[in-house]
Amino acid sequence: MRGRRTDRRNWRWLPRRLRFRVLGLIDVIALWVLVGALVGGGAWWGVDTYLDHRNYCSDSHELRRTGAARECIGVTEGPDAFGQELDPDVKGVMGRIARENEAARNSGKEQVSVAVVMPYTQETAGAAMSRELILHSLEGAYLAQREFNKGSNTKDRAIRLVFANVGEYLRYWAPVTRELADRLKDKDAPLVAAIGFPNSDSRTLDAVRSLAKHRIPSVSAALSANGMENQYLFKVSPSNRQFAEALKGYVDANGMNRAKAFMIADSRKDDDYVTNLRQVFYEEFGADYGISHDPVDGRIGRYQGKKGPQRGKTGVFGQAVDAMCSAGTRTVFLAGRDADLEPFLQSIRTTPSCGRAYPKDDPLRILRVSTGRDPHTESPVIRSIADSMHIQIVTAVAVDAPRWSHGGAQAPGRFRDFATAYKDAFAHERGDALNDGYAAMYHDALAAVNRAVYEAYKDGGVPVTHDDVNRQLGQGSPSEKCAQCVPAATGDFTFADELEGPKGHWPVCKPIPIVTFPKENRSKSPLYRTYESGRSKCPAP
Repeated sequence: MRGRRTDRRNWRWLPRRLRFRVLGLIDVIALWVLVGALVGGGAWWGVDTYLDHRNYCSDSHELRRTGAARECIGVTEGPDAFGQELDPDVKGVMGRIARENEAARNSGKEQVSVAVVMPYTQETAGAAMSRELILHSLEGAYLAQREFNKGSNTKDRAIRLVFANVGEYLRYWAPVTRELADRLKDKDAPLVAAIGFPNSDSRTLDAVRSLAKHRIPSVSAALSANGMENQYLFKVSPSNRQFAEALKGYVDANGMNRAKAFMIADSRKDDDYVTNLRQVFYEEFGADYGISHDPVDGRIGRYQGKKGPQRGKTGVFGQAVDAMCSAGTRTVFLAGRDADLEPFLQSIRTTPSCGRAYPKDDPLRILRVSTGRDPHTESPVIRSIADSMHIQIVTAVAVDAPRWSHGGAQAPGRFRDFATAYKDAFAHERGDALNDGYAAMYHDALAAVNRAVYEAYKDGGVPVTHDDVNRQLGQGSPSEKCAQCVPAATGDFTFADELEGPKGHWPVCKPIPIVTFPKENRSKSPLYRTYESGRSKCPAP
């Protein structure tokens, strides 16, 4: 009976011509079509799955490889999401932050998240941040996170940090800001702010504007170009104009050769920092020092700086330096970035029109601005050239770690405690790790958010939102006791809305010390404090 059922000659539902036992041509074709469809579909699924998996940096599928350089772009709370891309030291401090996040998650405290928006890797010399700056920035943020989470006044709440990688040239801000906006809805730890934003760049401002559409406040650690302004952007660094005003106070009090002045300026138009610095130097010093846009005797030399994915040779000063030295220059305004200082001095040393050395009683003085005293700008090579040629480098800085570490009347009261905490936490770091200023500035950027979160909890309880934090960031006002100021490593400060409308938010009462190198000359001018005047005095730093 069973044989009759399996005998296809008895399958009445099958067409008569197909009722035979042996596979015929149609059977073979149908079978191969079926096999081909299965194999092809499986292969397509497998390749598609492989390609999709390959585009992620790790099994967690949090960060995607993006662009020709295959950078790990996106937002994550764990360093493992970067796969093998991270520098080991950078991964180490990110691991500490991740463990602090985990402790907060398991603490039962009310939690909020803060994004650290910046590059996390550096593959090329022109990247937005060097490996050292990335490392020091994260170290400073970690210290501020730990202070808040373990603080006696904040025992019922905690901050988690998320890593938001926008790429080494800041290109991938759009997908990152979209993902950050989605984190506003996180029930466990909603996003309340973003910190970081290392470069005064149009892409940085695009990122800030994208977050501002969702009312997410951004607190920059190092932006200083005056055009970096938005109603949701708060800057910890003084502006380029404030740096220039501090330099002006120094040169007026200490004397400079006004008759023999020159400006050496980075000519790039896509870097808002150098574009703004050129303009600020021109406006502050041009008339008094004979620097103009005269095509014949303007006394402005130009070069192409190293920062960014530029084509052609960068950091080449030959023609600009030759023109500078041929004019008998003694005072130079260098409108460029830190990385340009050494090639500039090397060019002075090798250009015949500059001579072998300047007179000891009439040295060449180079005036510039910087976040801190980056060890690369005070290297043995730079010291040797400056000493041998009688060159004095005069820099207005936001952080003077070498001097502040020893205390003194001009040192911020909290800096030594910060330096001690840094040394305890990162004993393996070099002794000059704080000199570039990034650890202190990133600490202070998160400290500003910490204070805003604390005040928002105190005023309204939970849950705290990004709107609450934004409001608190803008409410501080300096006074003799600076009760509403941010308790900061670089000097307690608050924010001022400098201009009407969606602008402003620069720090009030931030000190700007003047550093001279290679020989330290004490300034005859008082310490410059942002926005301080005869009518509005700042408390001690």
